[in-house]
Amino acid sequence: NWFATLMVQPDFMPRLDYSKGLPEYVRTLVAVPTLFSTTSELDQLLETMEVRYLANKQDHLHFALLTDFRDAPVEELPDDKHLLAYAEKRIGDLNAKYDHEKEDIFFLLHRPRKWNPTDQIWMGYERKRGKLGNLNAVLRGYGQDRFQLIVGDQSVLEKVKYVITLDADTLLPREAAWKIIAVLAHPL
Repeated sequence: NWFATLMVQPDFMPRLDYSKGLPEYVRTLVAVPTLFSTTSELDQLLETMEVRYLANKQDHLHFALLTDFRDAPVEELPDDKHLLAYAEKRIGDLNAKYDHEKEDIFFLLHRPRKWNPTDQIWMGYERKRGKLGNLNAVLRGYGQDRFQLIVGDQSVLEKVKYVITLDADTLLPREAAWKIIAVLAHPL
């Protein structure tokens, strides 16, 4: 890798100019696959998602948490229903706070635990890769049954063209989203 950086000079990638706003045909979802097991963990995830939104406020740009509960010896723990109700309320509160009058900005897609015979534990199927695969199914108009709870207007999700995937601790700097989308949408 070090040698490659010496031999190949960096070059700018062509991109479109979306500095004035994203057109509807490049609708994009910023998705964060993650785990949570307490309300404080969820609060932290939602605060980070809100910060990403505030740094990248654009029409046709949406933000989603793709969540699983942590692994457990049983399919459902006593606090699970309370946590899901809390998550649904908090996402609803965020959408109300930044009401666009047109469409939801924030989403939560939560999967149930599945039995993993290899590890002998209940867990989210294939962890991050599984969440992203399930999200792609929902974006294509099927696969809603793979999620235990989807919060937000699902009709918006079916119009998404691009997905920017971030880890829970990854920042999305100011105006970075439209610049990434501008490169993705460029014909070259």
